[in-house]
Amino acid sequence: MFDRLERAVERGRDLGASYVELRGEDGFLEFLQMDDGRVNALTQRIERGVAIRVLADGAWGFVSTGKLDGLDGAVKEAYSMAKAAARTRKDKISLANVKAYREVIELKVDRDPRDVPIEEKIAYMQDMTKAIRDYDERITAVTVKVRTASGSKYLVTSDGARIRSPIMLVWSYPWVTGKEKGQLSAARHEEASTHRGWEYMDEVATPQHMAEQVAKRVKLQLEGVPAKGGSFPCITGPRVIGVLAHEALGHLAEADLTINSSFNGKLGKVVASEGVNMIDDGTDPGNLGTSRYDDEGVPSSKVEIIRDSVLTELLSNREYSAKSDLRLTGNARAESYLHPPIIRMRNTYFETGDHSFEELFEGIDFGYYLADFRGGQAQMNASFQVGIQEAYEIVDGEMGGPVRDLSISGIATDSLFKIEGISKEEFPYELGRCGKGQEAFVASGGPDIRFGKGGITFGGQG
Repeated sequence: MFDRLERAVERGRDLGASYVELRGEDGFLEFLQMDDGRVNALTQRIERGVAIRVLADGAWGFVSTGKLDGLDGAVKEAYSMAKAAARTRKDKISLANVKAYREVIELKVDRDPRDVPIEEKIAYMQDMTKAIRDYDERITAVTVKVRTASGSKYLVTSDGARIRSPIMLVWSYPWVTGKEKGQLSAARHEEASTHRGWEYMDEVATPQHMAEQVAKRVKLQLEGVPAKGGSFPCITGPRVIGVLAHEALGHLAEADLTINSSFNGKLGKVVASEGVNMIDDGTDPGNLGTSRYDDEGVPSSKVEIIRDSVLTELLSNREYSAKSDLRLTGNARAESYLHPPIIRMRNTYFETGDHSFEELFEGIDFGYYLADFRGGQAQMNASFQVGIQEAYEIVDGEMGGPVRDLSISGIATDSLFKIEGISKEEFPYELGRCGKGQEAFVASGGPDIRFGKGGITFGGQG
């Protein structure tokens, strides 16, 4: 495929484009869904296509095509689009310079998902469904979704980049509901890898593991006491602090969104309590959002968004690096060849602190420990709302019983100043997906973190 892409890049340069970028993909994609033991969706397809992005007269033109024999025409169309758009732009786009890398990256997995028989994949989902139903008789509905992908993607640019990278994905997602005496509960759990094959399902995201994670949360919801509304001290577990790091804070640090966010104009200023550090890292070996290069050919890096309580860096791509005089961080990502790359997070987390787990509970007469979330959303003003699917009361400095129907909200930039303690223990990552007009697989997390009263508001029945 490289030869075709390089010829098309030359065509764009001949037309007069200042920059030409072609991203090719050749892969296998699969989706399965089972509802209560019945397969309701099963699709497999071979995907081949090319994204063409052309910069001319300070404006972008973008075309995607599945016709690999017609790339010259697609490049010409992208160039024409850029020329037409340029007539309406006052602020011309330029790109930060980057070294042109030429590399073929290999990924060896034990079991390529495209080679795993479909019967085995269905059996995996059946085993999970059975294990979930066997966990508690009050479970009423089980949906299991599985996605896999494998293949290669190619990047060729007029700057001289020539990179081939692997495509790999295995993803497992059960959604479970339960009912008892009119009380309903629901829970979900995700596991995924972009660096291992089906062996990840055999060894990590096993049917038993997935069943345990999701079914216990349904059970806890059914047996929990009603949540109280108001403001209380709380401790956020790794999965909940991870969603806050990503949704409520990380998006504010994406340079294309920062201008309209609560982080605008705050670079170099204190934005959190003492000792708070928040990172986005594209280099963490084997993690879900990790890759050697981003989709513009920029090497991935570790970005210190908050260092020693100060907003230190933003996530950038080549356009915003040039526009805002930012370091190139390697955060340009595209869902597929159907989309242009935009600034996205990879693995976003808070760093550990110096408190023991037990110390975080000291002095809390009443509060909540937040272990896992069901879903949530955030706005550019840093406001957030998150549904909690696993939580416990804290009573007299001790972990209490489970809680149901709990939700949290607040202004994340205010919450940062209410952090009173950060655990020194290592933490697991929450693995999932982010939407920003496109889907991206990301990881997020952090240690257990204590927030004082007023840092987070709780919604409940009382």
